[in-house]
Amino acid sequence: MKKVYFISGTMCTIDLWQFVFPNLKNITPIHIDITSATSFGEINNIIHAEIKEPAIIVGFSLGGFSALNFAVHYPEKVKKLVIIAANVNGLNEKEIQLRKSTINFLEKHTYKGISKQRIKYFLHPNNHKNETIVSVIKKMDSDLGKEVLIRQLKATSSRLNISNQVSDLHKPIVFIAAENDLLASTTTIKEFAHKTPKGEYLFIKNSGHMIPLEKPEELSGLLSLI
Repeated sequence: MKKVYFISGTMCTIDLWQFVFPNLKNITPIHIDITSATSFGEINNIIHAEIKEPAIIVGFSLGGFSALNFAVHYPEKVKKLVIIAANVNGLNEKEIQLRKSTINFLEKHTYKGISKQRIKYFLHPNNHKNETIVSVIKKMDSDLGKEVLIRQLKATSSRLNISNQVSDLHKPIVFIAAENDLLASTTTIKEFAHKTPKGEYLFIKNSGHMIPLEKPEELSGLLSLI
């Protein structure tokens, strides 16, 4: 059994992988919790403390970007990367301003939890009424709460474009994208994967951003082959 390290996305806990981990073959999954970090530097420190030898790291969304960023800074600790629903692009000015206004609002108001509309944005239309998936997203958001949301938004708003550094890594990187992901562009991910020296692109149909919850069996099958 080989160890594989998993990093979740914004406002996601280990619950994100609850339908994936039981179906993995020949893999011992180890979850790395980055929710306490206040910067990408701290995220790197958390990952570095967990990994003792060159490792396979699987990252989802923010966790995917974090895995790539870690690999840029500590290539000797990385054997292979699997990046799910994430790309290497930094945040544009519009996204940065949106985050600032969201943080400002949260600091002055009571947080009532993730909205139904926001959940729908993350999911394929077929899953908008999937109560199993919706309840997991609500639970993760509730378990982490307002303080973690503010901390993660602040910590990750300084996200720079690291495409050049990633291209120079010469590490095997598998990019997994979903057909209906409104957050991570499949076109952008595919183009970058094909430009990466050891990049591979895999495409999942009928899924939104939340691939580990929407397509766990298909994802488990892909991960079991790494």
